[in-house]
Amino acid sequence: MKRFALVLVAVLACGCDEGTTGDGEDVTPTEVTCTLLSPAADALVHDGLEIQIGFTGPVAVVELLVAGASASQTDVPEDSIDPVTLSWDSTGGADGTVELSARVAAADGTEATCEPRSVDVDNTAPVVAFGVERLGVVSGTEGVPLAIDEPHLASVRAADQFGELYAGTIEGTPALLPWDTTTAEDRIHYMSLEATDEAGHTARIENFPLIVANHGAEYAIAYDPAARLYVPADYATAEYDTRGTVETHAGVKRLITWITWDASEGWLVEYSLGEGLCPHRGITFLSEESDSGEIILELGRDELPYTIASRFPEADRASTTFPTNTDPLTFGMFFGHGRPLEPADHVEQTLPIEMHMVLIDEPPTE
Repeated sequence: MKRFALVLVAVLACGCDEGTTGDGEDVTPTEVTCTLLSPAADALVHDGLEIQIGFTGPVAVVELLVAGASASQTDVPEDSIDPVTLSWDSTGGADGTVELSARVAAADGTEATCEPRSVDVDNTAPVVAFGVERLGVVSGTEGVPLAIDEPHLASVRAADQFGELYAGTIEGTPALLPWDTTTAEDRIHYMSLEATDEAGHTARIENFPLIVANHGAEYAIAYDPAARLYVPADYATAEYDTRGTVETHAGVKRLITWITWDASEGWLVEYSLGEGLCPHRGITFLSEESDSGEIILELGRDELPYTIASRFPEADRASTTFPTNTDPLTFGMFFGHGRPLEPADHVEQTLPIEMHMVLIDEPPTE
């Protein structure tokens, strides 16, 4: 507006009444016009862009208006008829509908304002998530729910540790990743998801674990003694580990279990998977330790070392499924076993935990 004000001041300084010369003769006011040439009405815009403004008449100054406020302006060479281009950084305001216009002025102070037009600003990357919880169980042919917040979604890509699963557009509410899980192996799939909007902004999720279980399910954990870790004062001589168990059944080919806790509490935890009641009254298959707040264990019967399988009854040593019976001390229970590894740091402290277990069965034969 400063340059427009200066133009008006120059006219007043000449001491002339509007519409007359110094001799009192009538003067026809200068006529100027302007038109927004680009972007098009309702165009999707983002980042920095150039606004092209056309005009007629002896225009001296062109000013860009964004939402009614001056955004930039430039002088126009005398006798020029070429359109003017002004830059606009659209990242300076909120996303959504924004009204653009322009104003032009002649040297004698005559002004004109362009017919406004609205554009759609998008400078925000999509917000993307899976519509199921971490380590959620999925199955079937209908697809996997997604939670994508993006008004101008262009494309979605999904992959797991075995390769690409989908690349294309997604429509509908709620959004579904069109993945036929019946074509995938029943196990943990570490998913990556990428969503791109029409403005070219991209959001990604990496290594999000989902469990495909078309021939399996999650089973309720029975805790002994409770869903927590606790270190008693006499931990050096007392038993204080926590067991979570699920009854076995015939035909189980893969075990998936995980334990979670609040990592900010600073506990180093060991988590073990096996059959029986616990590592001391059973067989441990797999064990890991962490202070991250989560330990995930997964094991297929075909991945079990023979040094462990050799402890099975002879009839089960070459089987593709885990042994089972009705005796919880041997093969009647699968266990998850939590143990604090630095008990002296947590004497008489309690740490809430959650254990989960998914059993994957061998698919029925055709």
